[in-house]
Amino acid sequence: MRFRYPSSFLTLLLIGFSFAIVPLLWAFANANIAFDKLAVQSQITISKSVEATRAGRVMQEQLHLMERSSKQYFVLQDEVLFGNYSKANIKFNEALAQLRQLATRPSQQKNINLVSEQTAQLNASIRNAKQTKIEEAKVNELNFLDNFGLLTQLVEVIIKENNAAIDAASSQLALNAQITQRKLFLQSLVLIPLTLLVAGCIAYLLARPIRRMDAAIKHLGTEQYDEPIVIDGPGDLRILGQRLDWLRTELKDLKQQKQQFLRHVSHELKTPLTAIREATELLHDGIGGALSAQQSEIISILRDNSIRLQKMIENLLNYTRIESAEQKLNLSRLQLNDVINKVIQAHALSLRNKQLTIKTNYNVDQVIADEGKLTIILDNLISNAVKYTPNSGIVTIITQQEKDWWRIEVLDNGPGLAKNDQDRLFDPFYRSDTLHKSLITGSGLGLTIAKDLVEMHGGSIKLADSNQGAHFIVRMPQLEFK
Repeated sequence: MRFRYPSSFLTLLLIGFSFAIVPLLWAFANANIAFDKLAVQSQITISKSVEATRAGRVMQEQLHLMERSSKQYFVLQDEVLFGNYSKANIKFNEALAQLRQLATRPSQQKNINLVSEQTAQLNASIRNAKQTKIEEAKVNELNFLDNFGLLTQLVEVIIKENNAAIDAASSQLALNAQITQRKLFLQSLVLIPLTLLVAGCIAYLLARPIRRMDAAIKHLGTEQYDEPIVIDGPGDLRILGQRLDWLRTELKDLKQQKQQFLRHVSHELKTPLTAIREATELLHDGIGGALSAQQSEIISILRDNSIRLQKMIENLLNYTRIESAEQKLNLSRLQLNDVINKVIQAHALSLRNKQLTIKTNYNVDQVIADEGKLTIILDNLISNAVKYTPNSGIVTIITQQEKDWWRIEVLDNGPGLAKNDQDRLFDPFYRSDTLHKSLITGSGLGLTIAKDLVEMHGGSIKLADSNQGAHFIVRMPQLEFK
């Protein structure tokens, strides 16, 4: 099922943020509700516990006061003492009524009712004794003591039950807290992966068009113009993808025009340059007559620069052929030493003029490669080494055999290459302005052509670290005839 993107990237971002935050908000709200319930339960439990404890203490205090006041009254016959008894009895009954409302267990209700009945009977007995004669009251005094002792025991039982009820309520509250904590933990175990999953999906939906756009821009940067650019994403990114595809077609047309221009210019320059080369060679060989020393020097300058210009035009032609994918490998079995020696012989004049020494260390015999393209690779590397090695310098050429590979190393003791230019060393038409970057002067195509031709063979070329000068390594696979 294809996902339908919204009309803008911002809308997609807001939707993704909403989907990612909703589970967290739900978890936060749920936790807040659970903690509110625990807080209310805790408040109710604490309030009831305090009220029950206070009521129990009041009952004990008022019962003792009732016992003391009643006994003192029957001894002293003082109405104030009887009034104290009556007040204590009222407060005792109020505390008892409060405990009855707070009691949750049947045993508590039973004991409270029993205390209420005993208190009522004792109060009735006291009031009846008050209305009788004093002598009769003294006879019954010990009965009052027994009744107060029984009430005291019942009140202590009620207080113990209240304490047990408070402990049970506290334990239940702690249990509820643990249950709530466990529920919230389980919710977190579910919601956190869910939130991460939602965030991952949104991140994927956000990143997919951006990755495609990044890949499309990289293709444009590497001149890969054949594949159309289609961005499936929010509306504004789709529009941007359409503009990138328009840019692709424009760059593709521009590249074709550039190739056609270079091809035509190269061919147009090659014809008159050939005539100039032939004329300078004839003059140099004395066909037109003997030359003075000054004339010979001028002819040598013309000859050297015509050769240099011919080399640049050949590089242009090779580059346009590679760019237009016109070249194919024509593999053959070659003696690598012979190919390298032919290229060195082609630069014999420059080597002699600069008094350069060529050191060779050949460790590879036969290879399978395209002789013409291998010659171009070696010619570009050796010509660079010869050009930028100082007079009386040394150029070293090494071949090495590996398991399924063979490699060629070309070293010189010239000025070397600055680190700032090493990343762009093989870019076409890249030129440097300073002496230390001189390896990439000239037409700026020699190393580019060498790299492309090496890669056509399935190999690689790189600039290795060197204390002085440049050190190029060409690594090629052992090819086979198909």
